[in-house]
Amino acid sequence: MWQKIKPYVYVLPTVGVLLLLFVGGLIEGLLQSIGFLPAAGQYNLSLNFYQELLSSQDFWDSLVLTFRIAFLSSFSAGILGMFVSVCLFMLAKMGRGRIPRFWQRFFQLPMLVPHLVGAYLMVLLWMQSGWVSRILASFGWIDHISDFPVLVNEPFGWGIILTYAWKEAPFISLMIYPVLLRIHASWFETSRVFGASQWAFFREILLPLLMPAWISSTFIVFAFTFSAFEVPYLLGVTYPRMLPVLSYNLYTGGGLEARPEALAVNVILAVMTSLLGVIAYRLSRRWHMSEEGGW
Repeated sequence: MWQKIKPYVYVLPTVGVLLLLFVGGLIEGLLQSIGFLPAAGQYNLSLNFYQELLSSQDFWDSLVLTFRIAFLSSFSAGILGMFVSVCLFMLAKMGRGRIPRFWQRFFQLPMLVPHLVGAYLMVLLWMQSGWVSRILASFGWIDHISDFPVLVNEPFGWGIILTYAWKEAPFISLMIYPVLLRIHASWFETSRVFGASQWAFFREILLPLLMPAWISSTFIVFAFTFSAFEVPYLLGVTYPRMLPVLSYNLYTGGGLEARPEALAVNVILAVMTSLLGVIAYRLSRRWHMSEEGGW
């Protein structure tokens, strides 16, 4: 009997803490978003805060900005991550020398940098008065540092997109690289015998095998950037703001009466992320099932 329940007993403390912090916090946020806030003397439950939020132009501008930045960041990180993983795969075929190991460590280096430090590096590098503009001006490629394009603290969010593309690409390459390791070298040699080019081998063999893991990892990056706070807070502008920053400003900028609206933003973020997760899971599962017979 003990042997059967022992694994469940071992994971029970971890599961309990997760349920208390995650599910408990989600329930408390949901209750406060519908007006149940005893600290402010509010006990009447209603959807007025959601109606006010959905009728606000600030909310829709923030939603469009959040979707745009999350999509471009995750897509850029996905393309870069796949390129890096394929390069590592080709380097591994060269042998176990120092050069493949060096590039493998080099591509994984951004994972060691915290997001807040990555955002600060982006400020130092890509501001109009940053290192890149000064180097270009010193070589005479631009007349003045003010000619350098504005990439940080601008309304489109290029600085945030560049930060997440650089930071999350190693994560995606790490997720799909084990799939590449399962591919035998004889597959490539066989494809060359039948006249297939390297691009044809990538398109017909590698890409279908990588897509399930690529979709899953790219969605994880999308969900992370969709609800991220520190990088948009540092590199964003005062208007429009990404939804997590909007929620933070509502929560800290106003009184207790503004907190239900701030929690409503978080609930909408959680619901949208969950729905996108279900869609990504179904797409990944369908792709995996269609390729299962050949793998």
